[in-house]
Amino acid sequence: MEDQQKRIDELERRLRDAPGQPVPPDTKMAELELRLKEMETRSEKAGPADAARGELIVGKSRLKFYGFLRMDAIYDDSRPNNTHTIGWIRSEDDSAPPTIGAPDDAADLTFHPRLTRFGLDLDGPTISGLGDAKVNGKLEIDFYNNSLQPQFESRAAIRMRHAYTKLAWGDFNVLAGQTSDVISPIWPIVNADLVMWGAGNLGDRRPQIRPEWTPAIGDSRLIVQGEVGLTGAQDGSDIDPAGSTGTGYRDGETSGLPTVQGRVALRVPVGDKEKKQNLEVGVWGHRAWEDPDIQIDGRDKFDSYAAGLDLTLPIVGDVLWVKGEAWVGTNLDDVRGGIFQGINTVLGEEIASKGGWAEVGVRPIGWYNLSVGYSMDDPDNNDLNAGGRAANKIWYVANRFNFDPIEFGIDYMNWTTKYVGFGDGDDNRIQAFVTYKF
Repeated sequence: MEDQQKRIDELERRLRDAPGQPVPPDTKMAELELRLKEMETRSEKAGPADAARGELIVGKSRLKFYGFLRMDAIYDDSRPNNTHTIGWIRSEDDSAPPTIGAPDDAADLTFHPRLTRFGLDLDGPTISGLGDAKVNGKLEIDFYNNSLQPQFESRAAIRMRHAYTKLAWGDFNVLAGQTSDVISPIWPIVNADLVMWGAGNLGDRRPQIRPEWTPAIGDSRLIVQGEVGLTGAQDGSDIDPAGSTGTGYRDGETSGLPTVQGRVALRVPVGDKEKKQNLEVGVWGHRAWEDPDIQIDGRDKFDSYAAGLDLTLPIVGDVLWVKGEAWVGTNLDDVRGGIFQGINTVLGEEIASKGGWAEVGVRPIGWYNLSVGYSMDDPDNNDLNAGGRAANKIWYVANRFNFDPIEFGIDYMNWTTKYVGFGDGDDNRIQAFVTYKF
């Protein structure tokens, strides 16, 4: 009976979403299926003018377009590693080598539209031959791929963010394709260019297979997620010297083992149900292996692991909230930890690190919210050589002005990067943007 009711609810939802398809009360499942089939048949013959705004029906799938146009302006009073994708601040020590140093107070100003995003959500049919699996998918791109012509800002290229298919059977689903890691599922509000990777936030996107089970527990929901994915999707680690047999092969792939991740969380509704405010707490872990052909100090196998937790806590509905993450691990550059330092190729050791971030948000009026936070990534200095990045420590203030579909933002970040054997890099960064969402 429960499965049948879910089927009826799904059919009613799809008919309600269709233009000109009112659903009479107490309609039976057989009638719903017939009406839906008739609607899909007509839609297959219809053109774009017959589709709902922002949606297009192609074959048996409904495509919904979304995205935004965005322009950013960024000012730094000291030199980061990259004016856009900031991961650390260069040392301002006069004795620091050029590879890590920069002149004191070397300011810069840049503008870019690269975060402009376009996406498609695909709502597919239910497939009886796969146990009535519901099919959907996502394709999402932005314009941050500038590897071919990085010096020409007017030549930013398309980058794939998400591209996956999902099959769902009630509370269980399986995703296949590229999407975000299971670990570290939330992120700070600032630094949208690199979402504080290398500076307290872990995770990224990678090709993967992800099973997920989300059973209800009263009004709450248990979330159990797993991931089997590509190692080396972010760092592309290949520490074999040029000309050796291992050159050109990622060390994660040559291990013959995947990246494995898992997360267990509990989501509890709190406050006003119409505003869909949820308390969510999760614990998660990451494990991966790398196997270069060469030996470093007698070792040719290296491990990567992380353990962490995340918390999203509405305190007063959507007016006051807290969120954050904490983690510890080793050899984390492929999941954006350790300030992008994974293996010390001189010592033949993995680099351990710990970090996290915490943020408080308040919305005193509907069109404005303020967030204040702190983030850090702190590698173990004993695992680093002279000149290694010893810590990232950042505190920040973010302002958002929402006039749907337009949003304005202005953020301030006070960023310090510490080094082994050299002086710090200290930066005051101001980032402003305007976004038109569609």
